[in-house]
Amino acid sequence: MDRTTRRILAGAGVGLPLALLGARLWRSQGSTPPILDERGQPVPDSIASLEQVRLGGVDQWVLMRGRSFHNPVLLYLSGGPGASEMAWLRHFNAPLEDHFVVVQWDQRGAVKSYAAAKDRDALSVEQYVSDASDLLELLATRFGQEKVFVAGHSWGSILGVLLAQRRPERIHAYIGTGQQVNFLENDTVSHLRAHELAGRFGDGKALAQLERIGPPPYTGPDRARRYMLLMSLAGRHAGRRGIFPEMLSSVLKASEYSLRDKLHFMLGMRDILGFVYPQLAGLDLEAQVPALQVPVWFMLGREDYVTPSEIAARYFDKLEAPRKTLVWFEHSGHSPQFEEPGKFNSLLAHQVRTSTVAAQAEEVLLH
Repeated sequence: MDRTTRRILAGAGVGLPLALLGARLWRSQGSTPPILDERGQPVPDSIASLEQVRLGGVDQWVLMRGRSFHNPVLLYLSGGPGASEMAWLRHFNAPLEDHFVVVQWDQRGAVKSYAAAKDRDALSVEQYVSDASDLLELLATRFGQEKVFVAGHSWGSILGVLLAQRRPERIHAYIGTGQQVNFLENDTVSHLRAHELAGRFGDGKALAQLERIGPPPYTGPDRARRYMLLMSLAGRHAGRRGIFPEMLSSVLKASEYSLRDKLHFMLGMRDILGFVYPQLAGLDLEAQVPALQVPVWFMLGREDYVTPSEIAARYFDKLEAPRKTLVWFEHSGHSPQFEEPGKFNSLLAHQVRTSTVAAQAEEVLLH
């Protein structure tokens, strides 16, 4: 056997196993670890499930984790569209699993459900709300609970309000953070705030980018790209915790995301936003949803310039609901749940959960 042949065979001996390992990792669906007690044993009655479910006629992924199967269900609606906050919520908000069955849903086109958006021209706000409504029914059946808590962040806060309007009989309370209200007004104020912050911090690069993309509304084929750039610029100097490295690390380490999912994490919002963004131009929750029949909690970052908190606070003041609570996070921007997770987790576990369930139990007794 000559030297060239030996080199080829040696290369194949290394390359083939690596190729097979890569193919296996690519096909992997990811997994979520069990919930363990202090002895390292699975907690009885706990749930740690990463699975596909059928919503709106297509398979989509959900993660369900909780220390007790019997705890109240908390459905978390991620920002996006086309994005997933599964890794971040697992990293920053894991204590919620002691008090809720925390359900995260990768919506059509988002990371684990990237393939569920094959027909992108058919994507619509209505379809996402309909999918969420199907998920409410699935959770009610799965856990034997008539109602669940719904938390929505950013794009998820649009879905959350619309879902609460449509299905109040299935919802204990709605919790909004990074609350979207009026899409065009949000973008316009974001542009002004981004310009103000860039000037205050002497960020010449940001000022040049803002000048280049111009003020909203954004039209044309690159509207989604310009919107995403504005959101990035609006959040650049807002908030006080430098959490980006921690967020990136949590995505890279997340066992729930396969190698393929991590690629889709980068592609999802880029590919999906352009199909949904135009539909949000006329969104105005103040006009379209002036009242909800469920308790409402708004948890707003004082320095949120992505979805400007003063607009959300104005909506909160006008919104009619059985009970309303507004909580300010003084050291947060667009994502209080990740920027001030201790306060966020404590509020949900000890105030939202207990006060809402107690109030609803009292109403049942009175009737």
